[in-house]
Amino acid sequence: MNTEEKNKEIDINEVAITLEVDSEVIAKVRSGEITHILMDISEDNQNLVLETVDGNLILVTDKMPTTFHGCYLYNNGEFPYAIKNSLSFLVLSSGDSDCITRIIDVDTMPGTRFNYQGAGKPIVEDADGDSCIWEVSFEVVPVPAEAKTYLMRWNPSISSFKEKNFEECVENMVHGMFRMNWSIYEWEEARRGDLFFMMRVGDDKAGIVFSGQFISDPYPLDDWAGTNKRRMYVDMIVTNSVEPGEKPFLSLEELQQAIPELEWAKGHSGVLLSDEIIDALVELLDKE
Repeated sequence: MNTEEKNKEIDINEVAITLEVDSEVIAKVRSGEITHILMDISEDNQNLVLETVDGNLILVTDKMPTTFHGCYLYNNGEFPYAIKNSLSFLVLSSGDSDCITRIIDVDTMPGTRFNYQGAGKPIVEDADGDSCIWEVSFEVVPVPAEAKTYLMRWNPSISSFKEKNFEECVENMVHGMFRMNWSIYEWEEARRGDLFFMMRVGDDKAGIVFSGQFISDPYPLDDWAGTNKRRMYVDMIVTNSVEPGEKPFLSLEELQQAIPELEWAKGHSGVLLSDEIIDALVELLDKE
């Protein structure tokens, strides 16, 4: 099963919004030259990204304002509404082609500030105004149609990434994910946007414990183990994780029984998986 087929199982309208952009923007997003998509939250597009209940915008202000200004409420410099909880992707469309991107971070900031004069009336900028047009910046990574998938390995007893680091990452997740970097052995074909599964090894919690996506191409750094070697690393986001101390999504025993052709407990971190193994692994996860 390739990535394009798996994406068809998702109702993209429930987890994404589509933005019209130039084809040049799509090319730069795919190459990594552009990593952030900025949009103004105005009266025309507010419902694209703002959570609604029965057609009403949800305020996250400490106190309900006496005057409702739509999405233009200034709120003392704090973004006054909640980004849709289900918003996980942006679809960038140029008319000729589309590019699905995963949102990995969101930043909000006040843009043009003014005093609200009423619906349809012109905006006159005022540095002390009670309203503003907000800007939302989405940090994104493209989801390739034919992403490769890698098996990373983690042995907490010898790794520089300890159990306590795992606990801290899960505790401090932002937008349901956390970031890290990891050494990758078979790095030559790895690219930003590829997928991975993390295999815990070396103890009684062995198995698949989290998964996610690479958000960088491989790059060299000093060896995490402190030797004189140079290793290749990738930056990545974890989008699905077990709770620390809980059993893995798939145990070592389950993997060995269902897919015996791969040596799950031993080997390098960063092994490119075949399509056959990916299909079998996804099928196992779906059953769980």
